[in-house]
Amino acid sequence: MMGASLPITEIMQHLRQLLLVDSEQETPVVQSVSLFFWQNIARWVELIARAEEPFTVALAGASGSGKSFIREVLVDRLSRLGQTASFTQDNYYRDFEADFPHLSLASFYDEIDFDDPAHIRFDHLSRDLHRLKAHSFGTTLAMPKLIYGTPTSKPTIMPEGMSFEVSPYIVTEGIFAFYDPSILPLYDIKIFVDIDEKERRARWLERNRRENRGTTDNMWQTTVLCLENFILPSREVADIVLNNNAPQAAVEQFIHSLLFELSQTVARHKQVA
Repeated sequence: MMGASLPITEIMQHLRQLLLVDSEQETPVVQSVSLFFWQNIARWVELIARAEEPFTVALAGASGSGKSFIREVLVDRLSRLGQTASFTQDNYYRDFEADFPHLSLASFYDEIDFDDPAHIRFDHLSRDLHRLKAHSFGTTLAMPKLIYGTPTSKPTIMPEGMSFEVSPYIVTEGIFAFYDPSILPLYDIKIFVDIDEKERRARWLERNRRENRGTTDNMWQTTVLCLENFILPSREVADIVLNNNAPQAAVEQFIHSLLFELSQTVARHKQVA
């Protein structure tokens, strides 16, 4: 029993040192870690070592906070440990095209609040997360896909628009990823992505222009209200809060170091188990 606990003691020491070094940087990557983080380390190691179901990493944060960037980094790093798949929870929006046929394009983007959790089909998201956990690795499941709206079209949902392969590691992200408490137990690691509002607005504008999603004042203001009313209150359930104002290279390096320590501990755990 003592031998089995040794790798956990080691990773705790290594992670404390990693966080100490990060805290001394001009702009630290880690804003905070919760008690959940330290309490869950042994469970994470055990789950990864057993490899009986997908290990799920969930990202939450405001629109434009950089969740997609963090997701890409996680997928890249986790793929070095095993097959990894990812999806955005934007795919679980309601079908706006079908549900609001009476709204013209001229009024649609000024009347619809995309940052209202009432527009997310949490029941469908929960159903699919349960399906991912229940099926064996390599199983391909049909999942919904959002076709983003543009200034000349409304967003629409393809109910089975995406083929998704169940993998040992799954990364998912969404502004309301932590909003529904019934879904939280389906995530293994919960990461909140934070950023200051000036930088968030710049990134939001750049992304929406690049992807032709629209940049009306109403669309931006709904993200501000959503952050205050729905997203920030959910930050407290996160295992770790990342500061996405930090240099991207520093963020990538921290995630790499964190996952490296976790993978090394899993390997030592298997040896002593």
